[in-house]
Amino acid sequence: MSNLDIQNIIHTLTEWFKKTGDCVIATSGGIDSMVLAYIAHQAIPQQVIIAHSTSVSVPTLDAARVRLYAEKYHWALQLIEAGELNDTTYRSNPVNRCYYCKCSLFTQLQKLQHGALVTGTNLDDLGDYRPGLIAAKEQGVLQPYVELSINKATIRKLSEYLQLDDLKDIPASPCLASRIETGISIEPTYLEVVDKIENHARKALQTDIVRFRIRKETVALELTPERLQQLSTLQQEALLSYIKQTITPLTIPQTIQFVPYQQGSAFIGVKHLE
Repeated sequence: MSNLDIQNIIHTLTEWFKKTGDCVIATSGGIDSMVLAYIAHQAIPQQVIIAHSTSVSVPTLDAARVRLYAEKYHWALQLIEAGELNDTTYRSNPVNRCYYCKCSLFTQLQKLQHGALVTGTNLDDLGDYRPGLIAAKEQGVLQPYVELSINKATIRKLSEYLQLDDLKDIPASPCLASRIETGISIEPTYLEVVDKIENHARKALQTDIVRFRIRKETVALELTPERLQQLSTLQQEALLSYIKQTITPLTIPQTIQFVPYQQGSAFIGVKHLE
């Protein structure tokens, strides 16, 4: 993809936002919504609100990234509490948990009464099981990447062209509830522990892809196969000690495993694509 192609895509997105006018962009802190928020702010700085949920289900790294960008680029940042943990159905952690999360999020964003709701859903997302897309459809949420047939690879190109170098290589960062095996109740203390252990492991091992899964029978630290193979005995013992100390107060399995990273491995059930 040439620079001219990238420039044309940015121009198209810019025109999309100018035509849309007042809008609220739901920004998780991941590359998709962050690049979209950046372009929207460049296009219509006085008309766009960048919204971010302060829920404990959001990784603290992602929340910090949103705050950093808002300060650096003078975004109109609106922090909200999505309130998904007040929903008992969400807390029960069914296979379509994301639907209830997004229902809570979009309901709170509607209360801002600032035009269209916009998300960074991209073309690739449509090929995955994402119940949250049903909630988006029900509440009339707009998805410019989808409308303009923009996929994940193109978003990374956009990030690189815009010199948003800290975004272009960040891995996928789903919410922390995705670490809890389907059917296990989503407890705030579980989410806090997951975030704490993952941040510790990233720093200790100097690696980006880390997942701490809470399962019915065990807990597991997932690393890429390459990083797992490089893990020294000393590093493993130090991580084991830290994890054990951190999870001891919780009523979750205390058997700790180190296993290869597998995307979405805490999801147990059948994925029905819409």
